[in-house]
Amino acid sequence: MLPLASLLVTPAAGQRSGVSSIVEQFYPPSLAASHLEADGRQQCFSVYDADTSGAPRTIVAAYTNHSDAVIRVLQASAGTFDVVAEPQGLDLSGVWCDLELEDIDADGRKEIRVNFSVNRSTASWLFRWDGQQLLNLTPTAGTASSGLQATSFVDGDLLDVDNDGIKEIYVRPEYPQQPDEPVPPAVLYRLKGDRYVEDTRLVGAWQFGRKTTTPETSDVVVTLPQGARGPYRLRVVNGRADGTARASRAQVWINRREVLSIATIDRRAIVKRAVMLKTDNTLAVRFGGRPSSELLLVIESDRWDER
Repeated sequence: MLPLASLLVTPAAGQRSGVSSIVEQFYPPSLAASHLEADGRQQCFSVYDADTSGAPRTIVAAYTNHSDAVIRVLQASAGTFDVVAEPQGLDLSGVWCDLELEDIDADGRKEIRVNFSVNRSTASWLFRWDGQQLLNLTPTAGTASSGLQATSFVDGDLLDVDNDGIKEIYVRPEYPQQPDEPVPPAVLYRLKGDRYVEDTRLVGAWQFGRKTTTPETSDVVVTLPQGARGPYRLRVVNGRADGTARASRAQVWINRREVLSIATIDRRAIVKRAVMLKTDNTLAVRFGGRPSSELLLVIESDRWDER
């Protein structure tokens, strides 16, 4: 692959400040040409891999000018850095950006998550680096105005709802502005090959974690979303896929009725229960046992109205 640009490696390249300097010098000219660039110039990056001395070999960087955005992969080669990949055809924009590495499919390799702030929302993108190109894993939808692909991963989280080490994309519902407006359902996307695809609608999903040594109770309000017809099932994922962070003394209530006892949850990886729901509900979780335990609660509906 021919490099798009090159830059000599600086002596400080093994330090974050040195990496930041490298990334800065590859700020895209297309963004710099905007009148917004002077006040909105932002960049974020992560070192994808490094050599034995700690000097970066591959850097993934994102840039914004307070509006438009660009993602680039920078790679070291014979004393230079080259831009070796830059995804095209994507509707990338945002005021600020954040970039992190995370293994989302339990294969031992890190995928790349890039978050851009868009108004009051966070638009996220997921990529897999194969050594030559960034493969876009993100669920997308075409935009009529520009023809670019826009992400469907907006205001979402990566959750392992099956406790198998492969994370799903959970997109939280956008709650209405007016009290009489219906609440839309949450949406779950699963990884199928090299792309996340929509799998099902959900009433919701909530993560709880115990961080103190004393027992604590947390509760959330659960409003039935538009189109949910039941019957409803509660799925509790206890801890992580590797067996860590398991809760040993936890209880779950819905509308003050205990639906899962300490004995039922105790160290089991997944517990499922049929539950009754009203229009508005209170879901409560009480943790005992050791700190650092985690529970993921998912409420599903067997039937939904047609869209």
